[in-house]
Amino acid sequence: MGRFMKADIRLESVNDIDPEMLRKDGIRGIVFDIDNTLEEYNTKQPGERSLSLFRKLSKAGLRIGILSNAKNKRAEQFAAGFPKADFPEISVVSAAGKPLRSGFTKLLTKMGLKADESVMVGDQLYTDILGGNCAGLKTILVKPINLSGEPRFVRFKRLIEKPFM
Repeated sequence: MGRFMKADIRLESVNDIDPEMLRKDGIRGIVFDIDNTLEEYNTKQPGERSLSLFRKLSKAGLRIGILSNAKNKRAEQFAAGFPKADFPEISVVSAAGKPLRSGFTKLLTKMGLKADESVMVGDQLYTDILGGNCAGLKTILVKPINLSGEPRFVRFKRLIEKPFM
């Protein structure tokens, strides 16, 4: 299980993602977790950080997906904050059941991509990184944006993740 708990790349934040480096590595699509990866936990709409990032990635020709364990309404509301005129092709899968493969497979099918040409970006080892690795995606672990607003079960998971960090 240890190798599945290691991210291929570790970054401070999603803003440090280099789309050209990803494209040179054969990556055509990028999958994001929402909470504490793109925005603070439970943020309803994407902020300027996410909008700017998605513009940069779209401009580089990368397909973008959102894979969240959040309920359908929550994830869809967040994704709706990306204007369709600017981001017509953001694929979303909510209630994904990460780290199970099924959510990853469903999203990659929507995006028209294979696992080996995709990367998962998230802030948690037990959901985002483990799931991405098991599904065959490359993985990028980012530091959580703000730990103070997380629910107890997420804080508990972070304690269990520490030895793998």
